[in-house]
Amino acid sequence: MAERRAVEAAPLPEHVTVPLLSLITQRSLDADYEHVAARRRTTGERPAPGPRQLIAGGLVLLVFGALVTMAAVRTNRSAASDNASRESLIQQVDLRRAAVGELQKRLSTAEKEVVTLQQRLNTTTTQEKAQLARVQRLAARTGFGAVTGPGIRVTLNSAPDSGDNELVRDSDLTLLSDALWAAGAEAISVNGQRLNALGAFRNVGIQVLLNTQPINPPYVFSVVGNPDTMPADLLSSAIGEKWYALKDSLGFRFDVQDGGTMTLPAARSQSLRSARIATTNEVEKQQQGDSAP
Repeated sequence: MAERRAVEAAPLPEHVTVPLLSLITQRSLDADYEHVAARRRTTGERPAPGPRQLIAGGLVLLVFGALVTMAAVRTNRSAASDNASRESLIQQVDLRRAAVGELQKRLSTAEKEVVTLQQRLNTTTTQEKAQLARVQRLAARTGFGAVTGPGIRVTLNSAPDSGDNELVRDSDLTLLSDALWAAGAEAISVNGQRLNALGAFRNVGIQVLLNTQPINPPYVFSVVGNPDTMPADLLSSAIGEKWYALKDSLGFRFDVQDGGTMTLPAARSQSLRSARIATTNEVEKQQQGDSAP
């Protein structure tokens, strides 16, 4: 049983599995090849190439040539494309350089303009500050700007049991104000009403008006100025002497005290009805008229 299995497992010989005609042709060709090979080994003769080898060699050469030609063509095309790309890149670089140069010129011009404008702005700002300071000084002097500073407080009232002709009138208050200005006053308010360039004292009957507003005795003058010199200057000035003579003749009650630091309000603004700002030509004509003999 084991021997039978071993026989079945062993491969069958070639003459059993191969057809007889194929076996005869194959073995005949193999014998011929072996005979020719043995003769060439004995005589040293090299085998002559057959037609198939020649055709195959020619095909190989043809294919190789075609490949070389294609590679050359592709190389030329690549070189031309590379040259074109290089020229294009050079042109783009030149254009970009020109654009950058133009932008740098524009930037330089803009920087110069900025410097010029900054100088103009600084000049304008300086002028604006100077004009603002001038306006503030004029507002303080004319009474249309609030002021703060040391000064004196002057109180004026009529004498007791005075008659109508002996009461303090607008002209008396005006004389005292002029004397205080001459003594160095920088700003004056009376009973909270600020003296200004457009306002004045005026009597309506026995009532005194200041800037068209009524004020009642006692009349308290708040005067911003040097409190150390104004009382003495008020006595020594010519208009001050005139005031003191009037005060003594009518028996006015008059008192001067140090007022400390005071804040005087601004006068109410008033609209001009007929006056206007003079033109430069009008000012020049006026100056020429004043200087003419």
